[in-house]
Amino acid sequence: MPCSLRPSPSLQLLKPPLHARQRNATRPRTNPLQKNRQFGSSPLSPLQTLTASRILPYPSHKLYNLIVDIAAYPSFLPYCTSSTITSISGPDPTYSQTWPRTASLRIGWGPYDETFSSAVYCLPYTVLEACAGDAVPSIPASDLPHYPDSSRPLRQSDGSHALFTSLLTRWTFREFPFKPRPPDGPPQEETAEKVASQPRTEVSLVIEVGFANAVYSALSQAAAPKVAGQMVEAFERRAGQVLGEGHVVDDAEEDRSAARSVR
Repeated sequence: MPCSLRPSPSLQLLKPPLHARQRNATRPRTNPLQKNRQFGSSPLSPLQTLTASRILPYPSHKLYNLIVDIAAYPSFLPYCTSSTITSISGPDPTYSQTWPRTASLRIGWGPYDETFSSAVYCLPYTVLEACAGDAVPSIPASDLPHYPDSSRPLRQSDGSHALFTSLLTRWTFREFPFKPRPPDGPPQEETAEKVASQPRTEVSLVIEVGFANAVYSALSQAAAPKVAGQMVEAFERRAGQVLGEGHVVDDAEEDRSAARSVR
């Protein structure tokens, strides 16, 4: 009669129960060193979009000449401590004029100080965009034949603080028709002479910034929304200094411009 072999009680004690072995088989293994490397890493910070606009009593081409003067930024734009045009574009097909192509800017904001390179794109007398880090221009490449490399972002930063990973600054200038509406009637038809003597331009600023980490993004939440408005106000003061005092812009048009800037 054959005998059955059973494990001795001592061997059974060394072997875990079947249900425990199955549970351990499905449990992921962790590496303590790998866990330490991941500690302190932050998720990618989402882009923040800041906007502001204002109607200024000057021709658009004169205002555009002010914003394209990048070397003058430290004298009127907040947080910009130095700026230099480092290369220029080819002649544009409409005005046969060259424009800034790249620039080096230094930004100081509280404890942060960073110098970085920006690719600059000028749609003459209409839009100026500056792209740093991973930012790419929103102006179609077909409108920028004087920038043959407009589809390639400039991924160069000279700063050691790495404050942001992406920064796009877009200034837009649009002629604003001067047709005031009387309180008890339709808009008045303006003569060509009156329209020419009272030029108006809607100046809009959009800033899209992605900070390098969540800490910088959180610290900026309180102050960042005010930056665009401060820059537009500084630009308005610059226009008054260089171009003189313009005609008066009424509050209703200012309110409509502000409403468009937050849409």
